[in-house]
Amino acid sequence: MKGILLIAIVIFFSACQPNKKQEFVFQGEAQGTSYTVKYINNQELISLKSSIDSLLLAIDNSMSTYKPSSRISALNKGEKIEMDKMFQTVFQRSIEINKATDGAFDPTIGPLISAWGFNFENPMHLDSLKVDSLKNLCGFDKFEVNQTSLMKVNSNASLNFNAIAQGYSVDLMAEVLEIYRIDNFYVELGGELKVKGKNKDGVYWRIGIDKPVDENLEHELSHIISLNNKAMATSGNYRKFYEINGEKYSHTLNPKTGYPVKHKLLSATVIAEDCIDADAYGTSFMVLGLEKSKEILKLHPELQAVLIYAVGDSLKSYYSDAIAKQIVEL
Repeated sequence: MKGILLIAIVIFFSACQPNKKQEFVFQGEAQGTSYTVKYINNQELISLKSSIDSLLLAIDNSMSTYKPSSRISALNKGEKIEMDKMFQTVFQRSIEINKATDGAFDPTIGPLISAWGFNFENPMHLDSLKVDSLKNLCGFDKFEVNQTSLMKVNSNASLNFNAIAQGYSVDLMAEVLEIYRIDNFYVELGGELKVKGKNKDGVYWRIGIDKPVDENLEHELSHIISLNNKAMATSGNYRKFYEINGEKYSHTLNPKTGYPVKHKLLSATVIAEDCIDADAYGTSFMVLGLEKSKEILKLHPELQAVLIYAVGDSLKSYYSDAIAKQIVEL
């Protein structure tokens, strides 16, 4: 009888205990790419995916240049728009990072992007006269802000948030998981990511950095880094380019010259508190090149980076001292 009573007590207390925490994973498509969410919890949260999908749809409705009905598309067509909170955040942060990078980050170069064919139009080589005329259409002074409204003061100007909105989307995705009171998670969208806490094995999240060789469709890794409550974004010229008459052109434009960049820096991985910064500074570093990127890092200790560059036929890497203990070079 005592044995039966003991078994009943064990069963009762086991039922009262929360389920053992495990990893849950879901994926989806957004912003022309895919996303992955991993989280550690004692039960699956069925409504979480729909919350993430609704968020990403709202971001597209605000800032997607590929969606004709979005706010940014309306602006680029010449309409005066009312900026929602997301649009305002990205627009203001873009101005701040533009100043911090001496113009290397510039979402107002939409006319140059379109002309060079980076919006999936027919790529063409531009002569210096054409480039100079297009540069005159770029700059934040081509837009007028009045409280929450925004309009163009030059009819041919255009905005393109593709180098910052994806990182910001990751930040907002992470906020959704925190609203659900999840303390350990990994969110990734198109390679930009943010992590919190630890993974299913109880260690900090280990993230691979692709080796910048050819198109690297096999995703061969150059480094592995352990992250704790950080965001990370990688920008590179080795995968995104097009050819004209056998010459490769980078997808990264230098706002000051109006031409695709040509230097030895092949990829820039930036670690920051927020992915909006990691994304934008990653793009900026690919514009600035190795040495100027190092200068920016010295001025901004809140940023860490892994910069991979070419020396002849070899790959070399530079990374911030603060992450030396977190990184393994393969």
